Amino acid sequence: MASPPSSPPPPPSPAPSISPSLLESTFSHLPVMSMRKKIVDKVQQNRVTLIIGETGCGKSSQIPQFLLEENMTPILCTLPRRFAVVSVAKMVAKARNCQLGEEVGYHIGHSRHFSASSEIVFKTAGVLLDEMQEKGLTALNYKVIILDEVHERSVESDLVLVCVKQFLLKNNDLRVVLMSATADISRYRDYFRDLGRGERVEVLAIPSSNQNMVFQRSVSYVDQ
Repeated sequence: MASPPSSPPPPPSPAPSISPSLLESTFSHLPVMSMRKKIVDKVQQNRVTLIIGETGCGKSSQIPQFLLEENMTPILCTLPRRFAVVSVAKMVAKARNCQLGEEVGYHIGHSRHFSASSEIVFKTAGVLLDEMQEKGLTALNYKVIILDEVHERSVESDLVLVCVKQFLLKNNDLRVVLMSATADISRYRDYFRDLGRGERVEVLAIPSSNQNMVFQRSVSYVDQ
């Protein structure tokens, strides 16, 4: 007599949720964590914010999450290199205990791991330019656009910056965050000087983990 069919295996248990307080304690050693409220306030109050912080301070992985938790979504983050896009996206997805491609996603070349419901999407400047060629400035329809490592200039990143400024001048609700380990503040303020009466680029410096200060280096800047 044939044996009865075996019952299907039980479904996998859902991943345990992680509370915001646990996340904060996990990353509490990062210098950026002490600046959380100040960063959120500045981004909410100003259309362009420049955040300067040394490599390893946590700005690339934590600042998008600060803004997500304040419902300032969707958020676009651009990084100059594919490896950085993927690694930071994976880090943020892991920190938020979500499947990569759902709440947090990325797009590099032909590798697309995000959906229409993704709250944070990481992309290279090249991918964003390709999207703008197809969709125009509607490709920039985000609540916050974070341009990370802006000191690492390229033709693509320069073009993205020009397009973001054009879109910003037409969209008062957009918030732009420029992030860098080094920056010439006066150049950024001069570039965005035509935002509107009384508006300027607000600057925040994340204290160094060693010296409580961030050194500045002059960088060349794209003309409009």
